[in-house]
Order: sequence, then structure tokens, then C-alpha cells
Amino acid sequence: MSELFGFIKELTGLSGPIGQEAAVLDYIEPLWQAAGAHTERTRLGNIIARAGGNGPKLLLAAHADELSYLVRAIDAGGFLWLANGQAWTRTTSLREWFTVGQPVRVLARGGTIPGVIASAAGHIASLVLPEPAQLTWNDFWVDTGLSRDELLARGVTPGTRVIWDAETSQRGSHVVGKALDDRVPLAVITEVLRRVPPAARAFDLTLACTVQEEIGVVGAAALAAREQFDAAIAVEIGLAGDIPGIGENAMPLRLGGGPGLVHKDALVHYDHALTSALEQAAARADIPIQHAVFGSFGSDGVSFMRADIPAAMVVFPARYTHTPFETGHLGDIAALIDWLAAFVRGG
Repeated sequence: MSELFGFIKELTGLSGPIGQEAAVLDYIEPLWQAAGAHTERTRLGNIIARAGGNGPKLLLAAHADELSYLVRAIDAGGFLWLANGQAWTRTTSLREWFTVGQPVRVLARGGTIPGVIASAAGHIASLVLPEPAQLTWNDFWVDTGLSRDELLARGVTPGTRVIWDAETSQRGSHVVGKALDDRVPLAVITEVLRRVPPAARAFDLTLACTVQEEIGVVGAAALAAREQFDAAIAVEIGLAGDIPGIGENAMPLRLGGGPGLVHKDALVHYDHALTSALEQAAARADIPIQHAVFGSFGSDGVSFMRADIPAAMVVFPARYTHTPFETGHLGDIAALIDWLAAFVRGG
């Protein structure tokens, strides 16, 4: 488990915001080449790794990008006003207050600048401001300690990406940090590639590291438009309901219960035959799995289904998704590797 955690820690520590995934791509491509795959990059940036094997063409896909903000303006006092890296409106959910106080990396042209997401707080807020009834994008900002002129000199402009700066840690059997979505699945499919040699594969295996999943499965759509596969498996973070206030009736996945097989999400019903084949492979390998349907969730799998490529989605359950403290279970992640390796072997 220590080696697996170390691999995840390296991947999650990389800076790979939506649209600027190069650090992740540059890290993963030589690993896939060292494992015997022949790689190419598409014009959009996806990595395709052709690994070989005997049988139908199977794609294992995980995405490189992590959630990010963008600088929308630089205040005269040097504060950075933010825009969301996904859809963006005037307000955001009050549940997003967790981001205030988080350290961040401002990915400036002149190098990374540390900062913190700040808001009026404590004594001055209680003295001057009313209690908020809503959270808007004018209620918080990034404070780097630099002036506006210093930020401009370092290459900060509207459009500069900002990501959370959280070190991944191990707490018992749990792994906690930023960008588990979707760097853990990148680690998973890399380990499958390493563990199952070409002669043992029941499929002609291809791996894909896609870009811009978080803004609308852009990379996967481009990949599906250029190449056909007999089947595709989107490997993703999952949703765990084992926290206060949620519960099994809303989301039955739990940490430590095994990887998850997702039958549908907000965008697509996954291919029934492929989903059943994955379930049967887990049973033959004696790997406990969990089942789920997702609501407010989508994956690269929808792009493959829309291109007439039968697709399934498998996940490792996680608490606190889309935060800098996403939390998964190393046992579930290891079991996900074993499950996919068994499937690729034809088990």
C-alpha cells in the first residue's frame, strides 16, 4: 500500500488545471512508454497509449485535469477576483464556503505564486457586514501579498489558472488531498498496464489520458470522434454516502466496501452488457464490489456512448468530492486495480 500511496501522492501533487494539463501529461506518458505502450498526443492534448494484446479493442480512460479557478480581474489593491473553471454565474452555493481559507497556487507565466482564498471574516466582518444570505463571486478573493504591479510583472492576467494547494496525506487506510479526481484513476490504469503483460490480455488494450473532462468531457469527445473501440471503461472517482447527513438511502457506496460499478449517471445509462461483464469478472475474481446510480455526476463515458462505443464506468468511492480534501480508501483503490486487471485478462 505504501508504494500505491506514494504514486498517488506524486500524481495529485502535480498542477494540472482544466486546459493546462501539461504537467500531468508529461509525467504519465513516459510511465506508459516504460510499460511497453506506444504513445501519441492528439492536437487537443489527449494521450493515447496503445499497449496491445489479443482480442477486441478495449479503452481504459481517466482524465488529467483537476478543478480550477481562473483570475477574472486584478483589484487595485492586488487582490485576485476569481471565476469558476466550470460553469459560472453571479452566485455560487453557500456550501462552497469551505474554499475560503484554502491555500492556492496561482499558476502565473513567471512561475507559481502562493496565495490564500480570503474573505472578510472575524471581528471586522461582524462589525461591518450583515450575515450572508447567499455566496457570490465577490465575497471571496485570492490574497498573495503582492501588489497589482508585482502580479502583472509576474505574468498574472485574467485567465491565469488558480488551483488548491493541498498536500496529499495518508490517514490510516484513507488517502486525503486534492485532485484524487481523477489522478487516482490514472494511477489505477497505469498499474493495470504494468501488471498484465500483452500475452495475458484478452483485449487489444489502449489507455487514454484525456483533457478538459471537468468542463464538459471535451477531450473524450475529441478522442471518440477520431477512433473507434469495441468497448470503453471510464475510470473515475465515486460518491460515498457514509458521512453525517447523507446516508445509504441517498448513496449506498461507502469507503472500505470495495470499488463501485455505476449503472447510470446524470448523462447516460451505461452499456448493460459491458457493465454485466465487469460484474461477472469481479465475481470470478472474488473481488467485492458495490453498485450505484449517480445523479449530479457525469464522466468521459458519455462521449464514448454518443460515438457508438459501448461504455461502462467503474469508480473508487470518495468522500468530499470536488474539494481539496477528497478522501478515498487505499483498499478500495487496490481492489479496483485487481478488478480491472482481472477483466483485462479475460477473467
